[in-house]
Amino acid sequence: MNREPGFDEFVEAEITRRQLLLRLGVGGALLSLPGMFAGSAWGRGARILSGRDETAADAVRGGILKFARNEEPLSFDPTIPSDNGSIWVIYNIFDQLTTINRDSSDVVPSLARSWDISKDGKTYTFHLRPGVKFSDGTPLTADDVVFSLQRAFAPKLDAYAFLFVPVKSIKALDSSTVQAKLTHPYAPFLQNLNVFPASIVSKAKYTANPKGFAQNPVGSGPFALKQFAKGQFTHLVRNTNYWKSGRPYLAEVMIPYVPDDNTRILKLEAGEIDAAANIPYAQIANLDKRGGINVALEPLFRFDGIWLNNQKKPLDDVRVRRALNFATDKESIVKNVLFGHAEVANHMMPKEKYWLASVKPYPYDLNKAKQLISQSSAAKGFTLPLVVPTGDVIIQQVSQVVKEAWSKIGVNVQIQNLDIGTAYTNFSKGNYTAGSNWYITSDVTAPDELAAIEFDYTAAGGFNSFYSFYRSAKTSALIHQAAASTSEGTRARLFGQLQRLVMHDAPLVALYFSPARTGLRSKVQNFHTVKTGWWRLEDVWLKP
Repeated sequence: MNREPGFDEFVEAEITRRQLLLRLGVGGALLSLPGMFAGSAWGRGARILSGRDETAADAVRGGILKFARNEEPLSFDPTIPSDNGSIWVIYNIFDQLTTINRDSSDVVPSLARSWDISKDGKTYTFHLRPGVKFSDGTPLTADDVVFSLQRAFAPKLDAYAFLFVPVKSIKALDSSTVQAKLTHPYAPFLQNLNVFPASIVSKAKYTANPKGFAQNPVGSGPFALKQFAKGQFTHLVRNTNYWKSGRPYLAEVMIPYVPDDNTRILKLEAGEIDAAANIPYAQIANLDKRGGINVALEPLFRFDGIWLNNQKKPLDDVRVRRALNFATDKESIVKNVLFGHAEVANHMMPKEKYWLASVKPYPYDLNKAKQLISQSSAAKGFTLPLVVPTGDVIIQQVSQVVKEAWSKIGVNVQIQNLDIGTAYTNFSKGNYTAGSNWYITSDVTAPDELAAIEFDYTAAGGFNSFYSFYRSAKTSALIHQAAASTSEGTRARLFGQLQRLVMHDAPLVALYFSPARTGLRSKVQNFHTVKTGWWRLEDVWLKP
């Protein structure tokens, strides 16, 4: 790897007291205890949720939660989508063998009440929870599990099948026991069994109508789909056969699709909805001042950045990509656009387990940026089309800041406003040059999944380094070695090397790590966002 002069100067840093505290967070994620947030920018003007189970003994059953989102589902078949509009609803319709624990530090039993792992680490035997039923009342058996996981493991059916490449076979030993055999020990296997494509579906319902299952799903999760009206809403109702006693509390969940930020806020203020996702940072303090409304800030495994198509000239030149990073004043964006409610990113992926505080983010350095541009293949400057999804105020503001900043190093940014659907379609096909500012979240607590998606061009699934088309043999090797190791020390070392490497290669422009920002009316109780982005709506209840 060829390093530019000065690389170690901004990558390596002495661990400060604050960074040390952050390192002590479970799984390398941001700490979620209120006391730990004292003085943190994330804590100003908003309620920080602690991560503990706040369910009251006198929780009220019934009622309809109206929860507006700016992302719409595309499909409810677990093996089809890769968009958060679909994924986070799927987690409330289906269960998986494992699930993420309350503080998002690890996985715990779900449909599998327990499991055994052979001494050589290659055989997993799962013991299913007894008496589980699908939402249609039919029993969930080992055959459903095998059928569902075979779909998840099949590359032709599931883009995320690369997460299960080591699986050699899976079979039902009896009606309540499933055994998986691997070709070699694979550290993230239990983690990966919680990803949405590994959701357990009804084999009978799917095989009876394969093409229609995506809009008529049958799962064993806390809710069932009653109606989906494209462009309007998703309507969920309580699964009366849910295996968790007393859950869910809510009778129904209505999720209107409201892509415009201001409209969601107006509806929240008017009481037309009970909750609103992705509150603009500029509105957090004002909403918190209003009676009956608060904004819950919760840490996420989320990374916001500007995506660069590394196969498009001159973005195929690492000096150009690094120059764009140096020319972006992230500190100013966090302070003035996000009102301090985020943290400048020192990685090109979310802040998960094995994240290193000792890696420095790119500093704002126009002189360094100009020097790199002058030495690059774009020494005379260039025009850069920047796709900006409409409706998101933050993205619009960041894009304008970037446009002005990059003009100082000879980059003529041409903003192209597109609706989110068209923007995402073009992005996934590689039909773009740069995109502002996309974000990515992790479906698991360990970094293996996103490391493979973002930085391993050889990974199955056609992600092409999550459409940045970044190629690095060394990066791919580090990811493969980490997944094959069960040594925590080895995995930490390899993922640390990965963090340093991608920060140097700059396949993206790293912006910030941002929290979940949910506006809640005071009657909404026990709302919690898992750090992987979805919400345990089974625990939510409404105060009369």
